[in-house]
Amino acid sequence: MRLKTAAAALVLLVGTAPLAHARNAPAALEQAAPIAFATHHSGTFNGQKIKYLATVGETIVNNDEGEPVVRFVTTSYVREGVKDQASRPVIFLFNGGPSTASAWLRMGAFGPRRISAPQDPKAEIPKPYKVVDNTYTVLDVADLVFIDPPETGFSRVLPAGKRADFYEVDGDAAAVSRFVETWLKANGREASPKYLLAESYGTLRATVMAGDLAKTMPLDGVMLFGQAVNMIETSQRPGNPISFATNITALAAIAAYHGRADTQGKPIAEFVDEAYAFGMGEYLQALVKGNELPAAERQRIAQRLQAFTGISADYYLAHDLIISKVDFVKELLKDQGQVLGMYDARYAGPAAAPGQRPTDPFGKVSDMVEPALKEHLAKDLGVTLPASDYRMAAPDTRNWDWSPTSGIGGPFNDFDYQANFAAALKAKPDFRLMIGTGLYDTTTTVGPARYLKAKGVLPPDRVQLRQYEGGHMSYTNEDALKAMTSDVRAFVTGR
Repeated sequence: MRLKTAAAALVLLVGTAPLAHARNAPAALEQAAPIAFATHHSGTFNGQKIKYLATVGETIVNNDEGEPVVRFVTTSYVREGVKDQASRPVIFLFNGGPSTASAWLRMGAFGPRRISAPQDPKAEIPKPYKVVDNTYTVLDVADLVFIDPPETGFSRVLPAGKRADFYEVDGDAAAVSRFVETWLKANGREASPKYLLAESYGTLRATVMAGDLAKTMPLDGVMLFGQAVNMIETSQRPGNPISFATNITALAAIAAYHGRADTQGKPIAEFVDEAYAFGMGEYLQALVKGNELPAAERQRIAQRLQAFTGISADYYLAHDLIISKVDFVKELLKDQGQVLGMYDARYAGPAAAPGQRPTDPFGKVSDMVEPALKEHLAKDLGVTLPASDYRMAAPDTRNWDWSPTSGIGGPFNDFDYQANFAAALKAKPDFRLMIGTGLYDTTTTVGPARYLKAKGVLPPDRVQLRQYEGGHMSYTNEDALKAMTSDVRAFVTGR
């Protein structure tokens, strides 16, 4: 489905009518007045006191027949008093799913207000949840536009559209690309440096968008956090030995954090480097040899795996020298009756009893995000839309169309998403890529990110790799947040 865009009011407070819902919404809601809530603020970011305009506004995306098919409702934070906007970067931010709202990146890392979880993963999180001014946000150097894709947040598919057109890799990316183009034109920012900052599934969206926007408004760079671009290496299958080799890095980091690895006194970062070299070297070779691996060599590799990951050599010998990430989070602290968090393995909690559904110990942090965002919208940004209308995730996405991968396995099938970066580089010779990964994330891990760079279409000097002391949303660790925002600030300013 091809899409066009029509700009709606973005900065003037024109009304508080409720937002249109998806298909079959009542006529009164479908004809709601344009949404725009604008508020002026000041804050101190990176040591600078600045004034900025926050706008919760709508943008309409039309189809080729001129029919409105999507109403995007997004939030922008734009610094006021900037004389040369053409040189000021604009960063468009979105999360994953598919498909979720941009609440995590906004309230966890880059918005002017953020959640503040206890820094000790063992600590309980008291209520009411703590929300603080985010002095680390990069508003001092860039304007920020947080995008809620179709059917998330307050964004909705309109009656002339249908969800199926946007519940797919290409349709979703095309719609968000059209929004980016429209926002830039409506705000006179076509000449500004343009960046995407994406997390998790959003990193797949960003790669497709990089190729799409190369035809119209080429990007200056893309930042991927918790990248899923090469999920074929990140996910683990018995017939894919490299997926176990690349993921040894995460297991080693997590085991070291919990005191179960034999680090020989090395810092975790150095230990992870050593694990990656082992994983992509003799461990990969051992996996490839399979049944032809001599018994003595099999025993030696199992002992080394125990030293790196804290899982016994006997376990590895009984399981063809592999352990899945799903089993690892259950096994590492099994002797203590605990299971680790999949999204952030620094967190541990009681293992589920037989027959009970397991819960992720990191969930206590996740629970902070939605109420914090809704409070920010209502109290800080003056949004009077019903909080119950805000969706953290799009409904009914189980049938998401992964057709670019030519199979039902979605991103877990082999598909060269990052080929889009070649088009981005051709359109913008200075195009650059940053990839940031949490050391304790078991969903999207450090090793596959390194492998993505090694096998990538971009010259190595155009790709920056960063790793952080945290999980999938590593910025919940304040030290990681500080490092991440410093890296983003340097990436978009070149300093």
